[in-house]
Amino acid sequence: MTSMRQRILALLMAAIGGLAWWLQQGDEPVARDKADRDRRPDYTVDNFTTTEMDETGKPHRRLSAIELRHYADDDSNELRSPRLTIFEEAAPPWLVRSETARIPASNDNILLLGKVIVEREGGKQTRPVNIETRDLLVKRREDYAETDHPVHATSELDWVTSDTGAKIWFGKDLRIKLLGRARGEIATP
Repeated sequence: MTSMRQRILALLMAAIGGLAWWLQQGDEPVARDKADRDRRPDYTVDNFTTTEMDETGKPHRRLSAIELRHYADDDSNELRSPRLTIFEEAAPPWLVRSETARIPASNDNILLLGKVIVEREGGKQTRPVNIETRDLLVKRREDYAETDHPVHATSELDWVTSDTGAKIWFGKDLRIKLLGRARGEIATP
């Protein structure tokens, strides 16, 4: 038979366990509701488009998205189906698109998330280029982008891949620096 002391100890343990469960249940929904409330956008814009001009008044960059969501807690923006167009003076523009994007409060960088496609049609003095990767950081003011995910680039019959990412400089002198192990094939005329 159990002693009175063992019964009191068992009752005390059950009470502590019940109190711990009750406290956990009481705190969790409040914390979850607060986090959800903090991440709700303060406004959204459907069919968003903004264009940045160069010094001469010509379009330099255009950013559009199906939806833009602005978050007041950190002054950031999230975009759904973003499209970034980088215009060049003597060549067709670059088109960069992804599944989603984040723009921090500084507004200098765009983090394109998910599958990313960077392409440019061929022109009189340029060849067509198609680059596929994931999660691309675009530094808008520098016309520069980088990723640490695999990259596959093609231009007509030529192709090149990199397993660990790339750095891309847009503009007149397009440069792509492949990181890590790279493979490719260049077709000769």
